[in-house]
Amino acid sequence: MTLERHRWLNFTNSISRENECLQQTEEIDYLFKVADSACELLESYHLLYHEYVNAGYARENKNEILVTKHHLHPKTTVLLAKSESSVISTATLVPDSNQFGLPMDDLYGKELGSLRRQRRKVVEVCSLASSTQRFSRSGIQNFTRLLFLYCVFQDVDDVCVMVNPKHVPIYKRLCELELFGAEKHYHKVNAPAVALRADVAAVRERLGSNGLLNSYRNTLDSHYQSLRIALCERITGVFKDQHFPRFRPNPLDTSLINHILSDIIEDLQDLSLECKILLRSSYPGLQI
Repeated sequence: MTLERHRWLNFTNSISRENECLQQTEEIDYLFKVADSACELLESYHLLYHEYVNAGYARENKNEILVTKHHLHPKTTVLLAKSESSVISTATLVPDSNQFGLPMDDLYGKELGSLRRQRRKVVEVCSLASSTQRFSRSGIQNFTRLLFLYCVFQDVDDVCVMVNPKHVPIYKRLCELELFGAEKHYHKVNAPAVALRADVAAVRERLGSNGLLNSYRNTLDSHYQSLRIALCERITGVFKDQHFPRFRPNPLDTSLINHILSDIIEDLQDLSLECKILLRSSYPGLQI
């Protein structure tokens, strides 16, 4: 299954009524959705592991999963792209918190501190991985664009991401991100990193002035369907709601966390008492 090469267009309400109709299952190549089960989360951790190990960003482990302490946060959201029943792309949205902070704090704590002093709500997009053998380039770009738009319609002030410098141009083009932190070496993946940020209010203002804010609310799902991509109701609901929603609960459960604890033991050694209290209250029976 492949999608035609597609450049993101500033579409309007002119999309035909025909494209607004629901597509049949056999006419859909990909499904973009919010992970809503522990099984889907585990599959996304497997994909993240294999892609990062192959890229030299992570070490091998017996469970063949890659997960960090930030995946455990009760308000962390994982978005997926699926082909039939298989996860072929994943990204994690981590809201800032007093207990956990953000993954970027390792390198860009000073820059994040300037936003926190202004009491801004920050979300970080992290743990991005795609199976390039099973997911077309245009599909990956449309998934990346959707991630950004999903964040823009959330109750946040800033969207941040830390990427390899070679990927900066594509993220700036697709996601309207700007440089937030200078290039540094990220020891956890033994590779360089650059911090990018989008001021959500400024992005909303630009979209509104171009008439795109309402367009995305009304026609985003039809646009993706025209590309043979289906969106789950939890994604389309974010765009159609008149109020920006709060982050929904993480579908992790206690049994899965206990199963994967050995793979994040290094992260857990750094957990504060506040973090442990939050996790124990969110996941009763957690062995931590």
